[in-house]
Order: sequence, then C-alpha cells, then structure tokens
Amino acid sequence: MSINAFKYNIPDKTFAKLNTVGEFTRLAVSPGIINKHYTPVQFQKIAEVIGENGAIKYSASYSILLSVPTIDVPEVRQKLEQAGLYISQQGPIVSMKACDFCDGDKMEAAAITEALYERLEGIEVPKRLRVNMNGCASACYNAVYDDIGLVYQKDSFDVYLGAVPMGRHAQAGELFAKKVPVQFIEQLLQAIITDYQVYARQDEPFHKYYHRTKSADYWQKLI
Repeated sequence: MSINAFKYNIPDKTFAKLNTVGEFTRLAVSPGIINKHYTPVQFQKIAEVIGENGAIKYSASYSILLSVPTIDVPEVRQKLEQAGLYISQQGPIVSMKACDFCDGDKMEAAAITEALYERLEGIEVPKRLRVNMNGCASACYNAVYDDIGLVYQKDSFDVYLGAVPMGRHAQAGELFAKKVPVQFIEQLLQAIITDYQVYARQDEPFHKYYHRTKSADYWQKLI
C-alpha cells in the first residue's frame, strides 16, 4: 500500500510557481563532487535556510535544488558553505560530476578527478558542458549518458562523447578514445573544450556540435 503516492503528489511550491509571487533563485546543493552522503546537520541547515518561503527538490544530477528568495542568496550561500555543502556553479560552463567511488573504497581515480575539477570547472563554453567521471568499469553513475563521459580503468580512461540525454533520439555517447593514460587526459579534455569554444555555433549543445562536426579533421588530431 502506498500512501499519498499519486493523489497528493502535485507540489504546491515549484520554482515557476514561486516566481509568480516574487523573485527566486535556484541553487544546486550537494555534499561534494564525490561524496553523496549528507549529515543530519546539513539537512537541518537546508531546512533552516529554506524556511516557510522556499522549496526543496531532488534532481537527477546528484544534487538537491533549493529555491530561495533572490534577495537572500548571499546569506544562504554563506550558511550552506559553512555547513560543508557544495553549491554548483550555474550557466554555460564546464560542470564536473563524479560517481561516489564505491563510497570511498575505490579511490584510485580520486586525485585526477580533483585535479580535473580544479582546472576545468567553470570554463565558459557555448552551452553547459557536463563532464562525468566514473571511477571503475562498472560506470554505475552513467558516465556514458553525459556530454563527456570518463570511465577509469587501471591508470587510463575510456572517453565517451556526444550522448543525447533526452528526447526521442536519446542515446549513450560514442566511445571516442580508449585507454587514454591518466597523464594525458587533462590535455585531451582541454583540447576538446577549446575546439568546442571555437567551432560550436551560438548556444549549440555539445551533442549537436559533436555529431555535426565529428568528421572534421581536428577531431582526428586529438587521438
């Protein structure tokens, strides 16, 4: 027996509904890039900053979406960060995602994940570009269904490009390069991002850009 599974399952507060009565901003919050475990204190802080006015929603991108009054955003960000929560940057930038590395039991790729985050996160691109790092061949966090999927396998990465994340043409990305050594993966990603900045059309999603240009000579020079 399921209680309130359908009949009372329509939210009375959504981001759109809230913006009809005031200006709200949405923040994507998580415990970190790798860590997926919230603490009770963090949940308490989320409830505190949302109060009676905002809204909380979980997303498909390993984060919780908070709708807060725009005027309160600076104070809310400070409180969330003090509680150890990570707030994702928004807009047309490179955005890093990662698996949980088997809850910390398989951390071989953690160091390179951190290095890539520090160098790639926030780079401006024509359209938001999601780089998804998975720490073993199981790829249980669906790296192959993001713009750039990285699947770690013993000192190297398989690189998948051009997934179509939704719609009737949805599909996994194509295997672009196999067993790229760890020491060369940043160089490859930087080159892919640079070409995307140069050759993509205005506001062109990465998967459309990739499928439109993948026969171009500059792709062959990357591998």
